[in-house]
Amino acid sequence: MTGEDADGAGKSLPVDQRGGRRGGRRGGRRGGRRGGWRRGSGRGGRRWLDLAIGLVLLGLVVVGSLRWVDSTAYPVVVLQTTGPFVVVGLGLLVVATLLLRRWWMLIPVVAVLAVAATVAAPAFRATTSPKSDADLTVMAANVWIGSANADQLMEAVRYHSVDVLVLTEATPAMLRRLDEAGAGDYFSRREGVARSGTFTGTMVLSRYPVTVRDLGADPARERTPSVEPELDVATKRGTVRLKVAHPRAPLPGDTDEWRAGLRALQTWVQAAGSGEPIVLAGDFNAGFGHPGFRDLADGLDDAQRADGQGWVRTWPFAGQRLPAYVQLDHLLSRGLTVVAAGQVAYNHADHAAVWASYALPAR
Repeated sequence: MTGEDADGAGKSLPVDQRGGRRGGRRGGRRGGRRGGWRRGSGRGGRRWLDLAIGLVLLGLVVVGSLRWVDSTAYPVVVLQTTGPFVVVGLGLLVVATLLLRRWWMLIPVVAVLAVAATVAAPAFRATTSPKSDADLTVMAANVWIGSANADQLMEAVRYHSVDVLVLTEATPAMLRRLDEAGAGDYFSRREGVARSGTFTGTMVLSRYPVTVRDLGADPARERTPSVEPELDVATKRGTVRLKVAHPRAPLPGDTDEWRAGLRALQTWVQAAGSGEPIVLAGDFNAGFGHPGFRDLADGLDDAQRADGQGWVRTWPFAGQRLPAYVQLDHLLSRGLTVVAAGQVAYNHADHAAVWASYALPAR
């Protein structure tokens, strides 16, 4: 190496150092800006996640809160049947919030889920008395304007040893098919009105003697075009007062009449003496998500609820694109002990039948 080379090398060193310092400063500034952008982007993403979780939670709260709104607005009446989906949605939202590690959003989500679970819990708590002897078994079946499979229905009747069969939307053709399937031999009494081509017919078939108190064919009083008979059923252990329920379906334009039908049944319950056992059976076209039905069922035992069956689904089973998701068919009682209860689905009907066995009070 020559002296000039040495001098050149010596002179170039400060330039390299200055470049290194400048490069370091530029690199640091660039790295800082990039790091800050990443941190800002991360905070922004988390805010969007929190917003999304909050909006979903708000939507579920609004829909779930509708169960306390006594309204005849058609969208409200429909959304009031979706309570179980609200509980399921809240459970899924808790899982999503945990997976996304949004810890502070977990607090309101869990709190709302706890409220929803508290509301749903009574449906899962059984209060039946399975060791008691059954004195009366009642089945209520909507036969879809007489189109239901009579053979399957009678098979269920025999299997559950049904004493009283309540048929809503009964037609003369349906009764003929039931008789061909053995109903004429199995049941000794029948009361009511069967009507062709309409949903308004109702029949009660019984193995026990029955006395008609009221045919329930006055639409102005019953607030429904369907026949809702009231009968005394004379069992071996005593008499049970039976009322058939079939309010109008809450279709668009009919929700006011639907609510009036539920109110008329509530009036009947209040007028019935508390000292006699009663059963209301049929297609109520309403469930526990509807305030009107809860008012009607207050102080009564719903057989499926008493059996702790939880999310009971009796509609829709046929003719609809949706799977069954709501209980519209009920057996409500007072002054009786529910021994067992269940549902039966059969072909060519959009409802499942509900049945319950009861023990009468000791005399």
